[in-house]
Amino acid sequence: MSTFRFHALAIAVAAIASTTPQLAFAIESPSADAADAQTPIRALDAIQVQGSLLGRSKPDDVQRYAGSRQVIDREQLRNGGNRSLDDALQRVPGIKIFDETGTGALPQLMLRGLYESRSGRVQVLEDGIPLALAPYGQTSLSLFPVGLNQIDRIDIVRGGAAVQYGPNNVGGVINLVSKEIPSAWSTTLAHKVTAGGQGQFLQDSALSSGGYLTDNFGMQVDANRTYGEYWRAHSDTDISNLRVRAEWWLDDTKLLKASVQRYLVDMDLAGALSPDDYRRDPRQSTRPLDSFNGRTTRASLSYEQLLGDWGPMKDVRLDWTNFSARSSRNFIVGMRQAASETWRSDLPPQLRQTAPRDFRVVGSEPRLSWNMGAAGGVRQQWTAGVRAVHEDIDFLVGNLRLRDGLFTSVRDWQFEDRALAAYVSNAITLPGERLTITPGLRYERLDSRYFNRATGVSTLNQTRDVLPGLTVGFQANEQWFFYADGQRSMRAPQVTQIIFGNNLDAELAWNYEAGTRYQPNDRTRIQLGAYLIDFDQQIQLDNTTRVFRNLGKTRHQGGELELQWSPENLRALTLNAGYAYLDASQESGAFRGFRVPYTSRNQITLGGNYTLGHTTVALSSYYFSKAYSDAANTVQENAIASVGQLPAYMVWNTQVSHTLFERDGQKFSASLAINNLFDRQYWFRGVDTSPWGRQAAPSRTVTAGLEYTF
Repeated sequence: MSTFRFHALAIAVAAIASTTPQLAFAIESPSADAADAQTPIRALDAIQVQGSLLGRSKPDDVQRYAGSRQVIDREQLRNGGNRSLDDALQRVPGIKIFDETGTGALPQLMLRGLYESRSGRVQVLEDGIPLALAPYGQTSLSLFPVGLNQIDRIDIVRGGAAVQYGPNNVGGVINLVSKEIPSAWSTTLAHKVTAGGQGQFLQDSALSSGGYLTDNFGMQVDANRTYGEYWRAHSDTDISNLRVRAEWWLDDTKLLKASVQRYLVDMDLAGALSPDDYRRDPRQSTRPLDSFNGRTTRASLSYEQLLGDWGPMKDVRLDWTNFSARSSRNFIVGMRQAASETWRSDLPPQLRQTAPRDFRVVGSEPRLSWNMGAAGGVRQQWTAGVRAVHEDIDFLVGNLRLRDGLFTSVRDWQFEDRALAAYVSNAITLPGERLTITPGLRYERLDSRYFNRATGVSTLNQTRDVLPGLTVGFQANEQWFFYADGQRSMRAPQVTQIIFGNNLDAELAWNYEAGTRYQPNDRTRIQLGAYLIDFDQQIQLDNTTRVFRNLGKTRHQGGELELQWSPENLRALTLNAGYAYLDASQESGAFRGFRVPYTSRNQITLGGNYTLGHTTVALSSYYFSKAYSDAANTVQENAIASVGQLPAYMVWNTQVSHTLFERDGQKFSASLAINNLFDRQYWFRGVDTSPWGRQAAPSRTVTAGLEYTF
């Protein structure tokens, strides 16, 4: 991205930040936490939880939620040694990250053993709106326009959300919740520098400025730029992100929200290394042509209104969300011509392949919610909604032969997805308000059309799926809460799968959960749960042949434990630990009984933070056991390093944060973080455009940061 473009953006944002406080009647701005506390409570706010299954996605919403759930709050994001959202999610039981850059720009998320390159099997939302390039036809996150400065908290829902939040919700839902617009204008400037060694530095500049200009109208501007090099050779990075949000209270019962965002990314990709090259120097890159660029413009408009009582229907509420995105992305890679050498990193490239894709997505989702029944009797909380999504995808691939400049068009495809979903659920609370039973039903209809513009071939792939669900929550007493749920989930056939698989059905799974939460006091929280995911059929890309194959039936079962504790005599110290056990097995075909590729049986997370005065010290770690990179569970790495066992690893991170001064609504703080404290070397395999070889994980980095709020 040009320097001029970013400077123009920065000047514009600075102008807004400097002028709008005067427009807001020169109200002195408090800290962000205080500003949030001053946000007025309106009639619509009082029943916010009713309109959404997830409520406000705050820690208090977790305790009585009938499913496995965890919220990472603002303080954990700020003080936990997190370079990106990837680092924060890495410490959640059941989540595994294949981090290739340390920037968070190309997230590779696995949830409960469900994985596809670029997080294709995880439903990630921002304020309830899907972040995927195309929520049905291309669920990957190869464009991820979210920075730490935008997010207040992360809500990880691993079960019980399939009826309201679909599709692609087999493993669960991750909702990234934006910071609230404060009542008084507040501005935060932040800058971080990450040193990766050998003279490589990655910088991140961020600005957040917003507040209410009148009693009824507020706006927020979030901007950040990440630029420099991450910790490997051939790693130039330039990312810019600008988002403007507005809220307009028409009255205490009507709220209009709008958001517009522009995101640009240009990155060199260091890629995988042959085993010999990795042993010589894991920081080097032998893929000089590999790079990635993308652009997206996203917009949303939502309307919320409290409609009052309609006969027996009490507190009727309307939530109507509309969203659109226009995106393009292009992966450029070096390749060999012979099929046996295509992705080898230890040989010079013979082809330069480009793979541009354009996405145009429009969606609309109206939702009604209401209560029935009276206090002391049976109470019902109904939610019903529909969602229509239109997706148009242009899919091009071309090869440039380097020795003579001959260009060949490999693919020229177009896809049209027309999706319609409807859902209804009813949370039935029995007298005494201890037992809540919630039956629900979701219906998904998808028509996917494929056009081969080179040959004129056209096909239509249709799926129709009915997805029932049932959750049960029981509050035994003030300390104990028990839950169980069972739901049918689906993931639509992806555009590339339709081509190579020829009229595939949706991937369907039954999800079952049972668990408990125990909170004996405000210093101790324990969550324990077990789950079972039964796949009717699971489609996966073979890492050696790069062809989609149906694994058939698979089963993911396991348990997750989370502990949080503060000593009674040392409230400034908080300790936490987590453990996840995963048994993911293939249940049909030639490899029945073998483990699902890339899954680790054991995950351990440890952490703690201590606050003394204005200083907070945090230490955390995560461990993952060994995994396999193919369906045959091959242990020995082959000659091209496309298969072989993946190593176990344990990584430690630490951060020291200190408030230098805080007075009169101003706050100036500094932080120093070390990621991969002991410089543990480990690798992944099968990462998207560089699937053969060892994809080195980030080595030790040191990040220094400053933040000023006024």
